[in-house]
Amino acid sequence: MEWNASITYGALGGLVVEIVVFYGRIAAWQTARHRALAKNRRRDRLPRLDKYIDPPSDALAALTRLSLGAGAGWIFHPQLTGALATVAVGASAPALLRQLGSARTLQAVLGSSGPPAPPGPTSGDAAAAVPGGSEVLES
Repeated sequence: MEWNASITYGALGGLVVEIVVFYGRIAAWQTARHRALAKNRRRDRLPRLDKYIDPPSDALAALTRLSLGAGAGWIFHPQLTGALATVAVGASAPALLRQLGSARTLQAVLGSSGPPAPPGPTSGDAAAAVPGGSEVLES
């Protein structure tokens, strides 16, 4: 996938997560209002929206989430082959980038092609087991 498409889809993944978070806040506000109405509270005593949404901090958090999604899309674009995978990487960008940053070295993350090979038999072993049940003697 091209790097510019990966950046766009990654940012879109961040946006999707931020929309879900925003919906959670709106749903919490709605629940609080319904609870207050069920208790026959006056309209002027209902929970206000600004108790659940803070536009400056929420906008900054959304911008940061979009930036992290775009950055993850750019970083991982050589490994990504589809739009859905790139959106998923963008949505999980904070966790992915945190894990990448906590690696001992970047080379350990980028340089390993697979799991480490299991240790072979030690020099003190007389024979090593071979798949199929036969034994091979070391010389």
